[in-house]
Amino acid sequence: MELVLTDDQKLLQASAEKLIERCGGADKHRNLRNVEPGFDRERLKTVSEAGWLSLMVPEKVDGLGLGITELALALEQAGRGLLTEPVGALAACARAIGMGRAATGAGTEQALNNLVAGENLLIPVLQDPLVPDERRERIFAEHYHYGYQLSGIRKGVPFADAADGFLVDANTSDGIILIIVPRDTRGLDVKISRSVDGTAHGELEFTEATLMADELLIAGVKQGQQLSAEIHDRVLLGVSAEMLGVMEQSLDLATSYMQTREQFGRPIGSFQALQHRAVNDHIEIELTRSLLYQACNAFDAGHGNRAMVAAVKARASEAVVSVTKSVIQMHGAIGFTDEYDAGLYLRRAMTLAAQYGNAAEHRKRYAILSQLDSGKNAGSAKRRKKKKAKKSIFQDE
Repeated sequence: MELVLTDDQKLLQASAEKLIERCGGADKHRNLRNVEPGFDRERLKTVSEAGWLSLMVPEKVDGLGLGITELALALEQAGRGLLTEPVGALAACARAIGMGRAATGAGTEQALNNLVAGENLLIPVLQDPLVPDERRERIFAEHYHYGYQLSGIRKGVPFADAADGFLVDANTSDGIILIIVPRDTRGLDVKISRSVDGTAHGELEFTEATLMADELLIAGVKQGQQLSAEIHDRVLLGVSAEMLGVMEQSLDLATSYMQTREQFGRPIGSFQALQHRAVNDHIEIELTRSLLYQACNAFDAGHGNRAMVAAVKARASEAVVSVTKSVIQMHGAIGFTDEYDAGLYLRRAMTLAAQYGNAAEHRKRYAILSQLDSGKNAGSAKRRKKKKAKKSIFQDE
């Protein structure tokens, strides 16, 4: 699929490139690896001032009202610059709060304002409904006076150590709700483990964590599951866009190195074996780009396909590790040193590839979602056929 950008999208892309040149890069990433929480809050505010966090927030609540395609264009550049701030997750949460704010409490308005200003990290703690029962980490919400008490465990939550709050999908007796859980809620315990790129993931344990529903509820049982799935899909597309940027910049490093590094009296880029490797990596990148923006365009057009999102994440997760490993090999011995930038992209690739599920997991999701879509399409076709048959009978009469 050829990506044809509108004039506004080209301006956004150019603006994102300039922001990354100014605020991103390998040197800044290297300095943040051993500093908690693994990213720069001031840089996050700069990103918010550029409007990235409000890109998908509806215009009726003072957002930009754009789509996931625009966010992906920005996150692609973020991947190039090794930005570790959870921009995609925050933007997806901001959209969800903005979409449901008319039906929620006053507390959500302040949460949205703080979120899009980069002052409040609200991290999604969501689980795909397709997760098998034996692996499901349910969070149960029991009615308690005018609110809920939450109990359960959720693992693998990115940036749990730095979060000011969490957007949680919880199971009630009537269905799934979406609710904001502040970090300082009594009954919430967070355990942290570090990733290879310097960022952190956490395990959240809820033990009768009590919340007032009228203040922090984002979506009730009627919209909870659907909105949770929408957030989940947009977060996956955002992470995939970051991986695309990581691949691109990593390969750019390799091609630049091959033009300057000489062996046997000529640049190593003239060796056919390395040329073939670089071409294969370029093909992986372009296939990922095509699938990613095809899925983004479908969502923005109102007919997003969850199976396609799973395919995007599976392809991006596999390709980013393959390409960054290849780049290390093309650099030879210097690629394995910590001082050289290629290793930073490999570590970032490993973290993003595993975030929210690795390639194998999303291939399984794709198979399940494709079967569900096929069943729905078959059912729709049968209903259309019955309607046509009834119509012909009336015409005969």
